[in-house]
Amino acid sequence: MGWVHDVPADDLYDHEGYAVAVLADGSEPEPIQVPVTGRDGITSPNSAWWLYTGKDGRPLAAGVKAACACGWRAKEVHPIYFDDHEATEGIEYNDGPYWNWAREHIASLLGTAMPTELREALATVAEQVREHAMLRPLVALAAIGQLEKLVGDVAPTAGAGARNDGQTWTAIGRALGTTRQAAYQRFSRFLDPELLSKD
Repeated sequence: MGWVHDVPADDLYDHEGYAVAVLADGSEPEPIQVPVTGRDGITSPNSAWWLYTGKDGRPLAAGVKAACACGWRAKEVHPIYFDDHEATEGIEYNDGPYWNWAREHIASLLGTAMPTELREALATVAEQVREHAMLRPLVALAAIGQLEKLVGDVAPTAGAGARNDGQTWTAIGRALGTTRQAAYQRFSRFLDPELLSKD
C-alpha cells in the first residue's frame, strides 16, 4: 500500500502516492513479472522500486522519485537504499519522495503549495538558523526574533485575507499545519464578525 491523504473532507483518495524506481537515464523501468504466492507458474506485473536491484536480469535503479496513482510524477530523484525502505521513501522522516508527493502534489490539490522560490528561501533560512544556533547562538536568536516579528506582522493579514477570500477555518488550519479550532482562535479577532461563523 502507498501513501494516502486520509482527511475524508478533502476527498483525495484517488491520489495514492508511492515511490517509483528511476533508471540511470531518468526513465522508469517496465514492470517485472513476479511469481504469485501459492499459484504455481502464475506471475503478475509488479513495479515496486525495491525489485530493480540489477540482479537476475533485472534493471538496476539509480534512484527513486514520487509518483501518484493519478499519473503525477515528481521531478526530483532521491537516493535509493535497498536495505532501508523507510529511508528511501522518506515517510518516517517526512522527506524524500514522500515529502515531494505531500508538499508538491497533495498541497497543490489542496491549494496550499508554495512557489518554488519561497520554499527554497525558507529552506535556506532554516538551514542557516540551525547552523548559527550551534556556532553563534546570539546570531541565531537575533534571526529568530526577526522571524517571529515577521510572523506576528504578516500572519493576521494572511489569515484574514484567506477568510475574506472565502476559505474555511479547516482550510486555514490545514495550511498552517494545525486544526480548524486553532486557526479560529488565532485569527478570529482580526475579522469582521460576519466572517466568523461561516465554515
